[in-house]
Amino acid sequence: MADVVANGVRLNVFHLGGADRAEGDQTVIFLHGLVMDNLSSFYYTIANPIAREAEVYLYDMRGHGRSERPPTGYTEDDAVADLNGLLDALEIDHPVHLVGNSYGGVVGLGMAVAHPERVAGLALIEAHFAVEGWGDFMAGSLALAAFGLENPELRRGLEEEGGRKLNKMARNAEELIYNTTILKDLEATQPLSREALQSVSCPVLAIYGEHSDLLDRARDLEELVPDCELRILPDCSHSVLMEAAGELKALLIPWIQGRPVPQPPERVAVRKVGFD
Repeated sequence: MADVVANGVRLNVFHLGGADRAEGDQTVIFLHGLVMDNLSSFYYTIANPIAREAEVYLYDMRGHGRSERPPTGYTEDDAVADLNGLLDALEIDHPVHLVGNSYGGVVGLGMAVAHPERVAGLALIEAHFAVEGWGDFMAGSLALAAFGLENPELRRGLEEEGGRKLNKMARNAEELIYNTTILKDLEATQPLSREALQSVSCPVLAIYGEHSDLLDRARDLEELVPDCELRILPDCSHSVLMEAAGELKALLIPWIQGRPVPQPPERVAVRKVGFD
């Protein structure tokens, strides 16, 4: 891991692959979700397999993981500026593939709209991009989560069964919510217009779970983004990254390589056999 200063903020960055990559191979930047998430959610799922096929960078967004946690600067525009600054700091001057999970997809879409020349392709995993009321909903959800972290019984449960890593993530989430402007900044998020979605010029791969509560957003992407392929993974919810890492890898690798993206295979139910 290494620290990189981008847009005036110290970001924790992890680089995978690249040493034996041929010139012209693809570069992939992974973008994680909000608050209880960081680069490790990709590192332990799909980043390493994809790093065998492309050059990969993971980073903790500002305020998350091991990155700096400034008191302000948590708007979508700030996140896009951080990403743009990171590409500058890493001296990446060619278009990259962005893979965004949940809020990471919001950032990826923002980057594709603001800096289309830097985005070769955009993969959106369960992305809940900003629509009317999105900011208030997200801020309210995070505030409710923070209130729950104050619950004495939950605290005891985390201490007894959560383990060191989960406890640290909970503490980081609490500090981010209470000691920064993230809730205020999310509330101020403006909806992404139809015109903005229609302006996305790079290929987009949208991946959602069959039981996701965001399927309306998936259909919006399929309808409005000019070059969008939608794949719906059977038997999955919003936690596609954890529930179907193998299927994600099978979709993302050909997409990054410019080959046709297969339809997800149907999952075969495992029948439990009991003995009387």
